[in-house]
Amino acid sequence: MKQIWPLISSKFEALNKRERWMVSGALFVVVYATINTLLLNPVLARQTSLQNELAADQAQVQSLTQQINDYALQPVIDPDAENKQRIRQLQTELQLLETQLSGLQTTLISPDKMPELLRSLLKKNGNLKLIALKTLPTQGLLDSPKTDVNTASEPNQAKQSQDQEAPVYKHGVEITVEGKYLDLLAYVAELEQMPWHVLWSKAVLNEEQNPAILWPANRLKLTVYTLSLDKTWLSI
Repeated sequence: MKQIWPLISSKFEALNKRERWMVSGALFVVVYATINTLLLNPVLARQTSLQNELAADQAQVQSLTQQINDYALQPVIDPDAENKQRIRQLQTELQLLETQLSGLQTTLISPDKMPELLRSLLKKNGNLKLIALKTLPTQGLLDSPKTDVNTASEPNQAKQSQDQEAPVYKHGVEITVEGKYLDLLAYVAELEQMPWHVLWSKAVLNEEQNPAILWPANRLKLTVYTLSLDKTWLSI
């Protein structure tokens, strides 16, 4: 290299001024092209790539932002709105029924006082004879009457009735009295006129053909009940 450089230098000095400018310009172009190829072009290419990626990211951000704004403007739809509305409706109906039941309970006799009421009415009429007086099993207000059909399913039905307790219970009393027809009629009329009411379920006249019952006597079996929120029956 040391030997070549003096040779190049001597040849350059031998050139005239115009030729020197031409050689210098050519060398500058070569050097610039080399630097541009080796250094600047990769940097510019990388910069262009980054700018393209940044532009793509910005476009994606703008798209997502627009979607979020669109969703924010849409009304909120509650998937349980219909069920919630039905629950509120049922709660309102339940409150109304509870109010009605409370008003009804103020006029109905309490279960523990009903047997004594029936007895006291008998004492007022000495012509009637008490044959039987018994309490009936407590039932839910909406329970179906028990039958002998499908007895195999009774355990399951009993379990279901235990799992779903009724909010209102029927407390029934069955009373059988004997006497003349007019005395029995007066007993029923007085029972209906009492300030504490009972609800009628069934009235059967002369159900049993017993030789001991002689005309003009009659035997009347009454089934009456009252309502209560308490399931417990007090024994007679």
